[in-house]
Amino acid sequence: MLIAALAALLLQQSAGTIAWDTPVTPDPEAPAQAAQPVSTVPDWAKADPYGWERSQCSPMIRKDATMEACQVRVRTDLAAALGDRLPGGLAPDGIEGCRQVSDGKGGYETTCAPVQRTLAATAAPVAEICEERPTRTASGVVAFGRECRPATGATTTEGLSFRLGGD
Repeated sequence: MLIAALAALLLQQSAGTIAWDTPVTPDPEAPAQAAQPVSTVPDWAKADPYGWERSQCSPMIRKDATMEACQVRVRTDLAAALGDRLPGGLAPDGIEGCRQVSDGKGGYETTCAPVQRTLAATAAPVAEICEERPTRTASGVVAFGRECRPATGATTTEGLSFRLGGD
């Protein structure tokens, strides 16, 4: 154990040495290189641009930003990073709001018209008042039958009725 402690002490002392290098001076005759813009797109995103768009435009990542604004931002970044290697489906168009819609023949066409939104036809059930009444069948057995009428007050009357004055 004493040997291990001495070895650790020697290693600790040798790690503190400093090596001085002469500074590198830039060559004044070398052409000045333009600063390359630093891409914020990681290498894996360059390999899978569709996955990068899905990950960046996820509702959990984009929070309050709209999907269209997120796609424009991500596709512009990808176009700057990939250049000619950008897939055609991710090219930023410059025309916002365009989308593909079905042409009714099994294909799709691109349109930039605003989305037509219509309310679905509501077929709400009519409120009814139902009563269950016992009725006697032909064999003498009592069965319960259910009779329902609209709750709006419109009643259907069957049989003979007389109106004496008024409506």
